[in-house]
Amino acid sequence: MDSCYLKRKRPPQIEIPNVLREISAAEADLTSKATAPITQNDAVRSSAKGVGVFSLKGRKKLMEDSHKIVSCPRAKKGFFGVYDGHGGSKAAEFVTENLHSNIMENLKTCRGSSSAKEEAIKAGYLKTDSQFLEMGICSGVCCVTALIEGDEIIVSNLGDCRAVLCRGGSAEVLTKDHRAGQEDEKKRIEDNGGYVEIHRGAWRVHGVLSVSRSIGDSHLKDWVVAEPETKRMTITSDMQYLVLASDGLWDKVGNQEAIDVVMQSCQKETMPSQPKNDNSKENEFEFNCKSTSPSPKLKRVSMVKSNKGREREFGNENESPAAVKSLRISLGKSSIWKETADSDFIRENGSPVKAQRTSVAHSSIRVSSRSPCSRRSDDSLKENEENSYSLVAACQRLANLAVTRGSWDDVTVMIVDLGHFKY
Repeated sequence: MDSCYLKRKRPPQIEIPNVLREISAAEADLTSKATAPITQNDAVRSSAKGVGVFSLKGRKKLMEDSHKIVSCPRAKKGFFGVYDGHGGSKAAEFVTENLHSNIMENLKTCRGSSSAKEEAIKAGYLKTDSQFLEMGICSGVCCVTALIEGDEIIVSNLGDCRAVLCRGGSAEVLTKDHRAGQEDEKKRIEDNGGYVEIHRGAWRVHGVLSVSRSIGDSHLKDWVVAEPETKRMTITSDMQYLVLASDGLWDKVGNQEAIDVVMQSCQKETMPSQPKNDNSKENEFEFNCKSTSPSPKLKRVSMVKSNKGREREFGNENESPAAVKSLRISLGKSSIWKETADSDFIRENGSPVKAQRTSVAHSSIRVSSRSPCSRRSDDSLKENEENSYSLVAACQRLANLAVTRGSWDDVTVMIVDLGHFKY
């Protein structure tokens, strides 16, 4: 038989499996979201007196960054934390709810030197880690926190979240990144029977985790420790701002560059004269304030809890874990921290609580007369609003800068104006 004939021979009928089908509009929209650039709808803005925060969700399915603010500028005291989760959002959520409480509980019984305070903070980290490990969840979280008491500031960190101080316009790094490729961390891991190897272009503990210290990560706990490194400093007149941020920022933006952006933003930005329908603004000052927040399962409009025993001291708490799947603009969850009347830390402001959230915060200021005292209060309020606005604007500029340079990670930036804590 002719070979050419064999080559031309075809079966009488070809059956093609019906694997192709029409894609619905909803499916097409989901596909586009997976590759679409990050928009401001994935952002979270928050502010309190003397501090601003901006978080931007990266290309991950869930938002795994979180933050916490407990601030009382009148008493020159505050706790500030930025948390960068990995392997899920549970660890970041847990740390947001518990780390500051554990640290402050230890500080209540700490009446000694500054070194005793550092040990109290360390014990708070380790206790939080132990509590989370009992839950049997494998996710982990990197942390950077700053504790301010009077003229003293203590900065602690785990992993690759970083704290950078603005001193006279110059950047001063206060923390050390804990990465598996660092010689001292690598030696510590190997001395404890572990190993570090390169995987996907980075040194990783057992080829899995790029950071060498964190809270959680139970499957690597023998080598990935939760013992923080701390640095204590005295606040001086030349200290201007403290920037706490996740590695989503620092992987793309240099330390001095970040400080330059903060200085420029805080000098130029002023609050809009008559903002309208601004769902992202949150006013949290020492007046009659109200905040709104969604519940864990359903959208909520507002929840305000007051403690009658604390009529003269205010507390505002915005809590949020990091799990955000869709649109969210702002956050807030107001509650009074239930402590004694002489509590050092009164006001709390945290990152968003669970998935979908759109929240609005508005302040209600009640003044019975237009006395000189009330006018001074109004002027003080306006000054505080403008200060918070400029801090949030600086945070947003830094986050957007990281994204424009190709960051796919979640980005959280917190800026503390140290001028509010100086005597």
